[in-house]
Amino acid sequence: MVFYVFLFCIPLLSFLFLRRHSSAHSLPPGPINLPIIGSLHRLGSHPNQSLFELAKIYGPLMTLRLGYVTTIIASSAETAKLILQTHDQTFSDRTVPDVVTSQPNPESTLAWALGDSRWRNRRRICNTQLFTMQRLNSLQHLRHQKVEQLIKHIKKQSISGSQVNIGEVAFATALNLISTTIFSMDMVDPEFNTAQEFKDLVWRIMEDSAKPNLSDYFPLLKRFDLQGIRKHIRPSYMRLHEIFNELIDKRMEERASNSVTRNGDLLDVLLDQCDENESDFSRQNIKPLILVIIY
Repeated sequence: MVFYVFLFCIPLLSFLFLRRHSSAHSLPPGPINLPIIGSLHRLGSHPNQSLFELAKIYGPLMTLRLGYVTTIIASSAETAKLILQTHDQTFSDRTVPDVVTSQPNPESTLAWALGDSRWRNRRRICNTQLFTMQRLNSLQHLRHQKVEQLIKHIKKQSISGSQVNIGEVAFATALNLISTTIFSMDMVDPEFNTAQEFKDLVWRIMEDSAKPNLSDYFPLLKRFDLQGIRKHIRPSYMRLHEIFNELIDKRMEERASNSVTRNGDLLDVLLDQCDENESDFSRQNIKPLILVIIY
């Protein structure tokens, strides 16, 4: 019996080896991989520096197997242009980090959604309503106002001899500028007393998203969340969505009463899209879009 199993395994292993060997020849050059971990050990504590050194050896386009995930690294402006501009449609789909799937409606994010018609529609809304030169110029007075508010606060604290956390008040100023663009209101009061919760939520998401995650390198481990990253980050996502829900509820009440002049901000634009027939916009999938713009 063992003999027949052995005879069966020989051609199977030969097929897998030849298939892997053949596919490896079609990939860009890269370092020799170790069993199981691949080239993970080559990233070190400063992956950006490690990749820079590897690019000197293997060129601007190289292959690294990180765990069980084959990754192509582009490390020059010319190569990046080919991928992001010349052949952007071919490379528009990307691997979604496991931590991103912890948020509600992750498929609706602008950064990680598939490059299909829905993604193009969301990008069009951002390009025409938020990032145009006319729109940016129209918000110039807001930028001046927020900077003046920041300087006034620092001066007041200086006179009273109080300490100022520059990072915190700068974050609050940027947050107010963005929230005014989206919601026509400040999310932080003039004395910068209400910025801490929002800052903690956004920073926790950014920090957890940047942590090396075994689930990204070994997809079979995703269901176990061995490092607890998904479990740790999800409450932050849920709390941010609660805040957005409160703002959306207030705006919808104002729109229903017809007693308030429309602001014409990004939230109004998104809610208008939700009201259109055959639109793929909904209250649930505009919140991940707002979240991406904020942080």
